[in-house]
Amino acid sequence: MLDYHIHSTFSNDGEMTMEEACCQAVKLGLKEIAITDHMDIDLPENLEAYQIEDLNLYMEELVLVKDQFQNCLNVKAGIELGLQDWTLEKSVAIANDYPFDFVIASIHMVNGEDPYNRIYFNSRDKLKSYTDYYATILDVLKDYDDFNVLGHLDYLRRYSPYEYVSTDYKIGEEIIESILKLLIEKGKGLELNTAGFRHSSKQPHPHPDIIKWFKQLGGEIVAIGSDAHSIDYVGYEVDRAFDLLKYAGFNYVASFTNMQPSFVKI
Repeated sequence: MLDYHIHSTFSNDGEMTMEEACCQAVKLGLKEIAITDHMDIDLPENLEAYQIEDLNLYMEELVLVKDQFQNCLNVKAGIELGLQDWTLEKSVAIANDYPFDFVIASIHMVNGEDPYNRIYFNSRDKLKSYTDYYATILDVLKDYDDFNVLGHLDYLRRYSPYEYVSTDYKIGEEIIESILKLLIEKGKGLELNTAGFRHSSKQPHPHPDIIKWFKQLGGEIVAIGSDAHSIDYVGYEVDRAFDLLKYAGFNYVASFTNMQPSFVKI
């Protein structure tokens, strides 16, 4: 029972303290979590909107909850780096200057536009909205190595104004395949993000068949994360996520210490 994507009040949109997140995890019977607050550098609309204001204080707080819950919960020091092609050097420095156990590489921005703000879709139909997003992921990850898993591969689906159909996960298949192969080549993993279950699609990020495709291509590393921003969603649908991992052909889930994966049998 692991949850490797949790946001505390160190994230601008977080609604729970680290201690509250840990208490909820213990209550639910989770054995291990990673706190992974947002660090998006140089957002066009607000340069500090999703940044951890004080990384030293962040790490100090992580040490405190690690010690506080050491007898009942394994707490890992994580971060979610929001990458853009002009912020990679700064992201490298953050990933290497602090003792993280786990780093999520996430793409939230495409040419300065975040699908979250919906304006992204004003100039794009469904096909172009997906393919532009995937192309950005591919371009950015070609030049970045300091991470463990790619977060929420089809993040834009959460905010798309276009009606979801069951074959949407096939949009941009050629680019997706290139992303999966690049992750495997780099020895990196994929996140199974259960927040997608709350979307009208009722599917995680990414679709289970993409997780299965990752495995068929030779992928070995998958982490499960709820993307919780409040206690209501800590550990959200992790049991279901384990079932989908088995469907995809995985007999284990990844855990991380000092940026190195180990594997937990499921």
